[in-house]
Amino acid sequence: MWKGFAKESELDRNRFAREMKLPAAPTQYVMFFTPRSGSSWLTDIADRTRKLSIPGECFNPNFMPNMTRALNATNMDEYIDILVRRRNTSGVFGFQITYHQLNAVFRNREDFLERFPSEKCFWLIREDILLQAISLYKMQKTQLGHASQASAAELEAKEKSFTYNAGQIKRWLEHIRHAEVDTEKLFADYDLSPFRMSYEQNTSLRPAKVVNAMGHYLGLEHMTGLKLNTAHRKIGTTTNDVYAARFREEMGDYMKRVEEDRAPMLAKIKHIVQRDAATL
Repeated sequence: MWKGFAKESELDRNRFAREMKLPAAPTQYVMFFTPRSGSSWLTDIADRTRKLSIPGECFNPNFMPNMTRALNATNMDEYIDILVRRRNTSGVFGFQITYHQLNAVFRNREDFLERFPSEKCFWLIREDILLQAISLYKMQKTQLGHASQASAAELEAKEKSFTYNAGQIKRWLEHIRHAEVDTEKLFADYDLSPFRMSYEQNTSLRPAKVVNAMGHYLGLEHMTGLKLNTAHRKIGTTTNDVYAARFREEMGDYMKRVEEDRAPMLAKIKHIVQRDAATL
């Protein structure tokens, strides 16, 4: 279990006590995801509804040092107790987590599920795992996650530094694939039925359709009149497509095996419009 909490003397414990008097969100959800699947965009539009919480990465070990201190928590129980209050929006609390983060922060799967039974959960992936892996490799190489994080000149310089490397692409593809396999095993072992979402489907729809589908699944009232403008812009360029084509040409047999292994998982994704036509 993650143990990087600050000491009481370093925190504002009076504020913690005051905020613990806030109501905990009665509706809670978990969004399992893999990196570079549009999770930041989804967090942004969900936050803008003011009804779906701020489903960011509360249990990302890279973020937790700052987040736990900001919330004045000294241990995991306190951190969770304050999260479900401070991030309670209209009675809802949600967060995103990858399987790698779950392993890094919690004792085991049972420890996580005791705290978050995940009866209402989402599963966000990307259908094209090769482009996803290239995007993840690019993020690691350039240290940029979204185009809005840099100027045009900076983006151009970063793009030039992004060179083709089949070994790195394969490394990050397998990182993603391991997370998919372990997450699917979690669902199967504990009889969980997630609302399955994909980057490709989400970005093909109006943001309002996506968040309303989420709300319907959670049993919330239909959200109307939403203005969901977002500053998020993808960092992928035609270079990503060129590298994907080259990798497929060089690693055709490998990609065929990957795609055959993933086919049953992808077949479980139902189109949001078909699934929730009655409410959208």
